[in-house]
Amino acid sequence: MTARINRSVRKPAPALDKYLAAGKTAAMHEPVPDEFARALAVSDRKAYFEQRIFVLSPFGTFATALIIFVLFAGTFLVAWVVCGRPFVSLAAGKLSIGILFWLGLWFSLMMATVLGMQRYARLKDREDIAQYAQVLRGGWESAARMTELSPQGIRLAPANIIGLAVGLAVSWFFYVTSAGQNLTAYPAMLVWMTTATTLLLMSFMRGVALTRSGGGGMRQTIDDELVIDLLRIDRLAVVGRSASRPSLIWFTISAAILLIFIGGGITPFTVSLLVACAAMGIWVFVATMEQVHRKIRAAKAIELERLRREIDALRARAAAETDASVRLQGLLAYEARIAAAPEWPFDQTTAVRVGASALILTVPWFGQAIAAYVVDHLSHIAG
Repeated sequence: MTARINRSVRKPAPALDKYLAAGKTAAMHEPVPDEFARALAVSDRKAYFEQRIFVLSPFGTFATALIIFVLFAGTFLVAWVVCGRPFVSLAAGKLSIGILFWLGLWFSLMMATVLGMQRYARLKDREDIAQYAQVLRGGWESAARMTELSPQGIRLAPANIIGLAVGLAVSWFFYVTSAGQNLTAYPAMLVWMTTATTLLLMSFMRGVALTRSGGGGMRQTIDDELVIDLLRIDRLAVVGRSASRPSLIWFTISAAILLIFIGGGITPFTVSLLVACAAMGIWVFVATMEQVHRKIRAAKAIELERLRREIDALRARAAAETDASVRLQGLLAYEARIAAAPEWPFDQTTAVRVGASALILTVPWFGQAIAAYVVDHLSHIAG
């Protein structure tokens, strides 16, 4: 993104997809300069595949994610019916649903969740484009680069190869050689499970590559371009909001992953897994915040040292010179203001949002309870 623009120009831009209606950001209602709006619209249509699904979809993010789930779940049910396997089995007077059936629905949920959460995070970053322009030295140019759907310099080919190899190997082990879930007698189900497993693992490998590239780009931008205005630290809250979104993605996807493991209630294993997921989500947020925290502290130390040198020089003259006394009072007030400036670039809203999003990890237990309730009542009906 090499385009530059005169900062005094503030003409409304054309609509930039659904999230920049009338060329204005949802958060600041500040017009996006025309050439950046056009450049972003072009780059969106060249984004990586998962984002292009949503860019080209005539529906919103949630509706498109729901369609993805329906497509996966629908094709799974078709494969299940073609194979002639029963949806439920009756044993000892109770209905039970096989693990393979749950696994197919879980794969469908995971694909929709992974794709939908990626899209959600990038849209929220795009809504903050005006705030990015305020705190980056490159202004709109840097803000546009930060909010592109595809991180700069991303290489997805290695992730595709690794994901494909691991997916096929896992599928061979579990669906062909495994005695418990051998699907060689059910070709349609074997093809669906192999495809779903491979696509999901490729998606995860691609997600890791995207996260590493995006995180590296953000850290580089923070080091090189972030403007620390000690009188306007509140402007840096945009960095806190941006850092909180990967945490939300991690919490949400981890909750979906936990659904497949939690089948025997609360155990030391599930508690440990839950704590590990929460710790990872919080670490993703804190790691970025710590980098900005260090920059703020360094800027404060430099400014306070400069002020205190001026204060020391004026103290000896304050008793004899009225102007020096007045200036000294002003410097002391300014020193107190700088010393009191917040050192963490997020507001209470962001902190509450990160804490509340961690509660998403409780979803597996609610999901398990609901499924158990439904199955139990179905077995009463059957009896």
